[in-house]
Amino acid sequence: MAHSRFGKRLLSLLLLVAFVGVTMIPLGHGQDSQFDEAEGGTASGAGLGAGSFLLTIPYGVAKVAFALGGSIVGGLAYLFSGADEQAAKKVWTTSMYGTYVITPDHLKGNQPVRFLGVPEEEILEPK
Repeated sequence: MAHSRFGKRLLSLLLLVAFVGVTMIPLGHGQDSQFDEAEGGTASGAGLGAGSFLLTIPYGVAKVAFALGGSIVGGLAYLFSGADEQAAKKVWTTSMYGTYVITPDHLKGNQPVRFLGVPEEEILEPK
C-alpha cells in the first residue's frame, strides 16, 4: 500500500514538473531553429536530435526546479526589501531566464547553454 501511494505521488510530481517545464519555456527567447537544413535528414542530425532530447530531460527538470526556487526567493526578496522590484527582478532574471531546452545547436557549440539567466540587454549589448 505504501508503494502504491509513493508511485502515485512520484507520477504526480513528474507530471507537474513536465507541465511546468512546458509552460515556463520562454517562447522565442534565444531559440532559433532546432535543426540545420544541412543535417535535417542525416544520421548525424538524427543522433544530435536524439541526444538533445535525452539531455533535455534531466537538464530541464533541474532548470525548472531552479526556476521555481528562484521565483519563490525572488518573491521573498520583493517582500523583505520593502517592495523593491529591482531586487526581485535580479533574482527572477538569474533563475528564470536561460536555456530550458538543449538543442542540436547547443551540442554542436553554436549556441551557449545558459543555466543562469542573463538580462536581455546584456545579451544584445555585451559589456
